[in-house]
Amino acid sequence: MGSIIKRQGKRGPLYYYKFIDLNGFQRMWAAGNRRKDAEAYKLHIDRQLAEGNFEKQQDIHFTDFSRKWLSNYAAIKVKPRTYDDYEQVIRIHLQPFFGKSLLRNISPRHVQSYIADKMQEGLSPRTVNKSITVLKMMMNHAIRWGFLGESPARFAERPRQPRKEMDFLGSDEVRRFLVAASPEYHALFATAVLTGARQGEILAIRRGNVDLEKRIIYIRRTYHPKHGFSEPKTKSSERPIVISSKLERTITRHLANTEGDPGDLLFRNRAGGPINHRNMMTREFYPALNRAGVRRIRFHDLRHTYAALMISLGENIKFIQKQLGHASLTTTMDTYGHLLPEVSKGFGDRLDSLVYPKKNGSEGKNNEGQSLFSIVDGISGG
Repeated sequence: MGSIIKRQGKRGPLYYYKFIDLNGFQRMWAAGNRRKDAEAYKLHIDRQLAEGNFEKQQDIHFTDFSRKWLSNYAAIKVKPRTYDDYEQVIRIHLQPFFGKSLLRNISPRHVQSYIADKMQEGLSPRTVNKSITVLKMMMNHAIRWGFLGESPARFAERPRQPRKEMDFLGSDEVRRFLVAASPEYHALFATAVLTGARQGEILAIRRGNVDLEKRIIYIRRTYHPKHGFSEPKTKSSERPIVISSKLERTITRHLANTEGDPGDLLFRNRAGGPINHRNMMTREFYPALNRAGVRRIRFHDLRHTYAALMISLGENIKFIQKQLGHASLTTTMDTYGHLLPEVSKGFGDRLDSLVYPKKNGSEGKNNEGQSLFSIVDGISGG
């Protein structure tokens, strides 16, 4: 006879049934999130064991299970780009280390040895942690599918991941960069730095996704060179982005200079298709930075630039989260929270002036930063 085990999950309690199968192996299978469901599941398994009808699960090697996991889970549940990431992690990192092992013989010590070996090979903590995330997902499915009783990766001690210093431009550098951009790409680069949208999101914008009257760009999909157009990865990424009046006028001119229907791409190549990322970077982006006398940055750093400008101007962090399309405020704070101390300078004086107003007519005034849009209005031309 086995026992029901209760564990606390992120969304409430989870119940597992721990028992010994007909092969003599200990198993722990998920049995639902209600006690009565777990009790019913226990009766079902116990009956099968007593009658000798319980399916005798054969041992499986990590190699075979990884194929099963990719085909039975990843190929069905995740986007093609994510599937490629998983497959690459398994093929390059996990497979060479665990491939010949039986799944049930992989222990927590085995997993920790994998982490140590990868760090000694010079792999970055970020890459090692990414592979452990994939391994944990695989082991959790192995439990659900009856191959394991417990996950050997559950208590893996991940290497500490140092925070990478992000690079972003100052307001003067933004002005110089946009002035130096070619007329053909000025609107695209202005959209990137003044909305914080991701590159794939910008390249997927249709003309009909722009509401000039409301000054909103609607992000409805994303573009990847290998996988084409697809829905955004998360629900929060599908969003409206508020734009400034100058950017609205910049896009208005761009629309007037480029004919097309609402379903056509806002930014497209001469054949009407998606812009080639590599060509854009080598022929337009880097040359514009050079002409502006600005150091070389990544295209994604324009997104960081937008966030840094917003924070420096005291914009509401929740609004910044929505503009960037982060799934949670935690993501925004983890990424940009270290910039907030600079914003807090002078807070005490501003608080004093609010609570103890002077008698010279300055009552009620505060020194909060202007809106981002009022400061950057002169950046994108007009």
